[in-house]
Amino acid sequence: MKAFHTILFGADFSEGSRDAFRAACSLAVPGQTTIHVVHVIEPHWVPEEPVPYGQVVVEFYDAKGDGCRDEIICRRLREEYAPEIPVEVEYHIREGEPAAQLLRMAERLNPDLLVVGTHGRTGLSWLLAGSVATTIVRRARCPVLAYHRPEVPRKLEEIRTILHPTDFSPGSEHSLGVARSMARDLGARLVLMHVIPYGVYASDMTVAVDPAVYREALEQERRMIEGPDLKYPVATRLAQGDASEEILQAAVEIDGGLIVMGTHGRTGLSRLLMGSVTERVVTRSACPVLAIKAGSTVTRHRSSEATEPVAAGH
Repeated sequence: MKAFHTILFGADFSEGSRDAFRAACSLAVPGQTTIHVVHVIEPHWVPEEPVPYGQVVVEFYDAKGDGCRDEIICRRLREEYAPEIPVEVEYHIREGEPAAQLLRMAERLNPDLLVVGTHGRTGLSWLLAGSVATTIVRRARCPVLAYHRPEVPRKLEEIRTILHPTDFSPGSEHSLGVARSMARDLGARLVLMHVIPYGVYASDMTVAVDPAVYREALEQERRMIEGPDLKYPVATRLAQGDASEEILQAAVEIDGGLIVMGTHGRTGLSRLLMGSVTERVVTRSACPVLAIKAGSTVTRHRSSEATEPVAAGH
């Protein structure tokens, strides 16, 4: 892929993270792409000692490490996140909350792509602990590749099928262009999908929807992007039900190697009550998810504003 000139990558030393780094490298172009590998050290809060007798509140402080800690971490970053291709890599160490620090780096570096691993946590543990990947997908201005480690790891260039869920909104149109470009460059099959609801609530009643309307809209979108530069004809898929559930099921059935979808980046009460289809797909998908926020630019020159790296290597 030639679109990504600056890639920001969040490293946490897990197996999934190393696989995600290889995925980031597969999107890099030697001589044109710089990958910024960032490891965030979370604060180590310890209680004050000794606690005065009768004191009700125990105060905590951050037990920061010394310079040797950063040197050891940086050496480990260079060893475990060494690219297999001749691409420029810069390594950074930050301290704080992972999502906040990665988003801060993204604001300074203005990357074309931000890559993070996701452990796909679900249920109460995810609800209480939150998700770095979900927070980044929600708040990052640039495209985000959330990489969930598959049972059989494979490189992005080995992807044979790309699934693009669409709701026909401007945000979906923008991500459709990215999905098509990747299908062309990877020689992959592109599947357009739309999930229609069971009914539309209006005027205190539920109005049934006509699937034919959505089928025609999907076909119109297919005709718009079809072309001889694609290795395979564009396929379409129409489903009805819960959007995230249907998308996840479709990805499994078509052996999807990548999901490319738009995100509206909703926050606040509307997101809490209605949820976000993209966020739910990110946390549960067995394949990587490339989330494109409406208005973000994928192809652009490398930003001139950057942070000073801890160390650099090739």
